[in-house]
Amino acid sequence: MKAIKMICKGIDTFTEWTGRAFSFISLLTMAVIIFEVFMRRILNQPQIWTQDMIIMSFGCYIILISAFGFLRKSFVAVDVVYAMLPALARHILHIVTYLLFFVPFSVELIPVTYSFFIRAYTTHELGYSVWSPVTWPVRLALFLGMLFLAIQGVSEILKHVDWVIEYFRNGRKAPEIAGKEGEK
Repeated sequence: MKAIKMICKGIDTFTEWTGRAFSFISLLTMAVIIFEVFMRRILNQPQIWTQDMIIMSFGCYIILISAFGFLRKSFVAVDVVYAMLPALARHILHIVTYLLFFVPFSVELIPVTYSFFIRAYTTHELGYSVWSPVTWPVRLALFLGMLFLAIQGVSEILKHVDWVIEYFRNGRKAPEIAGKEGEK
């Protein structure tokens, strides 16, 4: 179905763009680590803020690129039994497991992470270290990362639903996907 494919393509393009943009946070983390090693080992002047900065930037990086990882299938999966199933069963299994586990997880965590962000922002919440950094940017990253992951989840569910619909429309033959023959 063209509408589903267009929605998925739009979401996937957005996820690809955000994933590539947020991947640069890893460079920030690396720069802070190099700076800290230089200050501590070469100049013998450790900084109080670098440990917090490393942890916060890496946490932001992980959550903000999680949707990109989902798009690229970068997460660990044990497919021993799954690989033995026929294509139709695999797509239906994806739909069912996404609906049973992923959707409730997202529906629960998006409002929670939003309230974490709002509370940290409105109360000017500070970290617990000596440096006492503001926490709202990390809380915002947590909310945005969960939101982006949920949006990518919609795309993944729709891709599997589209495959199943096309499978039955084609007289129980695997549909073509992205110009290639689909799973058999």
